[in-house]
Amino acid sequence: MKIIITESQNKILWLRRRLNDRELMDHLKDIVIEGFDYTNACYYNTYNSYETNVVNESVATFINSYIELYGGDPSDTNPLEAFVADVIVSKHRNRIQREWRDRECDEDDDDESDLFNIFEL
Repeated sequence: MKIIITESQNKILWLRRRLNDRELMDHLKDIVIEGFDYTNACYYNTYNSYETNVVNESVATFINSYIELYGGDPSDTNPLEAFVADVIVSKHRNRIQREWRDRECDEDDDDESDLFNIFEL
């Protein structure tokens, strides 16, 4: 009997075998934490939209960090992306929630006007 494994399944298996690798998991944690620098929680109205953006950006960065995960058929990446997103949420949701909860937003400033001011320089 032959078992056919898609490219995406092969990548998930590669990653699944390494989920207990300390270096790889530290790298994933660093990517999530770095995402906080690029994703200002004050620009999001709900926690869910903030978490979705942090997770999606972290997934892309993580996948692009490993030649074994990057490349291949782009239409076959959804299962891999969903798997990595699940790993991030299961391992780092508390960290993302804490970042959202501890945000300090200046309600007097109009966030959109600040963004436009940046581009006017």
